[in-house]
Amino acid sequence: MAPHIPDSIDEKLLGLYLSDHLTGATAGVSRIGRMAEAFSDTPVAKELAELSADIHRERDMLRRLIHDLGVRQRPHRQAAAWLVERAGRLKLNGRIVSRSPMTMVLEAELMRAAILGKLGGWQTLEELAPDLGLDPARFAALGDEARSQINVLSRVHEHARRNAFRKRGDITT
Repeated sequence: MAPHIPDSIDEKLLGLYLSDHLTGATAGVSRIGRMAEAFSDTPVAKELAELSADIHRERDMLRRLIHDLGVRQRPHRQAAAWLVERAGRLKLNGRIVSRSPMTMVLEAELMRAAILGKLGGWQTLEELAPDLGLDPARFAALGDEARSQINVLSRVHEHARRNAFRKRGDITT
């Protein structure tokens, strides 16, 4: 059976909900991609690169789901999320041309919160899946993947906070 929205589900609300998650995913793709690039010289680089690829894949899957369900996509929201994420990089961190040591700490915290929100989205879709003609196991697996991604970001955070606030001569590995 093809995915569909039954009369028992408010199509407009579901569309807004999915669009909001796509907006978050768009900002997340941009942020994690920048993190993977900016921290390519760290011990957590490989995990960040893999996480970036996973988040890209999930955003593309969510975009396809919105299309398959026939709900309206709101590209202006995704464009706004992209702009806001870019503007968020223009913060004063006491450094003109280099990144602050605390940047990785803050970005890991931000992305962990975002992934927790994404987990809620997968849980909601898992519950709605039978009514939408979708496989609930697909969203359960995405939920498990989100939990794993939170663990990755916790390791990134652990690495970052270990040295972020130390004076440069006191850095550990």
